[in-house]
Amino acid sequence: MDTLIKTTQKVDILKESDIPPFFDVLKANIIRSHMELTVIFLKATVSNSQKNSMIEDLEEQIAHFLVSEVRNTDMLFRLEGSLRWGILLTQNGEEEGNAFLKRIFQLVKSKDSPFKIDLAFTLQGIIAEVKNDQVIFEDLIGKQFDVFSQLTEPWEIEKVTSFKTQPMERVKVSILEENVIFGEVLELTVQKMVVDHFQLETKVFSDGHEFLQSDWYLSGHTHIVIMNDILPRKNGLNVLHTLRQMANQKKFIIYMMTNRKSQGDMIYAYESGVDEYLIKPFDLNLFQAQLKRTFARL
Repeated sequence: MDTLIKTTQKVDILKESDIPPFFDVLKANIIRSHMELTVIFLKATVSNSQKNSMIEDLEEQIAHFLVSEVRNTDMLFRLEGSLRWGILLTQNGEEEGNAFLKRIFQLVKSKDSPFKIDLAFTLQGIIAEVKNDQVIFEDLIGKQFDVFSQLTEPWEIEKVTSFKTQPMERVKVSILEENVIFGEVLELTVQKMVVDHFQLETKVFSDGHEFLQSDWYLSGHTHIVIMNDILPRKNGLNVLHTLRQMANQKKFIIYMMTNRKSQGDMIYAYESGVDEYLIKPFDLNLFQAQLKRTFARL
């Protein structure tokens, strides 16, 4: 701890007014790139209000300490008013934020505390995980004022959940199957699934040619394609190669249905860009479980 605080010289960190543009960029990736984002708010309370002349010194010592504890990918900033800070934790959720605050509090309370000032103080923290790209930074700022006003115990940590409501994400599901009845069975299996935060739109095509002639697959939405390898006019492998040559090909998650069981066929399919390989006949419950696992990764 000897290297943490050597001086109370003012440390240069971002201000609250600097943060909104960075926050807007980060929150855009919450949906697009499925990035985690958590905002932490810290407030220090001084027990002896008569020592106001020392508060500025304490504020700089805490700022130095926080600079030493955050990662290079995190963003530390001062909140308006004294003895308040915020931290944008990128690529971290609520649990990581909670662990970070607990570690900070433990270091401050330890006998090896880095603070060299005769002024007793305590900390309180707020954790707000953001899972909605419609959240406005000013709403977070307003919320932390409300929550801090309600905290009564020193070293208290409060989790705010009101920014975790995820928007519905539209996902297209295409089924390429020549057998009309089996195609309808697969569509019904998909439609019966309950997947949180996802709105599924399904469509059945009789072959690859019909699918590629439509404009159904051209939108930017995540698109799950469940198709036979053998189809009239254009088979599944032709469709696979077409989709994987598209500029936005990563939006496609491709399930290949086939009677081919050889290792060579499977290797070729995976190397060509198949995500899941279904050997017919397959169990529909297992198929549904695989789909749910796919959605869990989105």
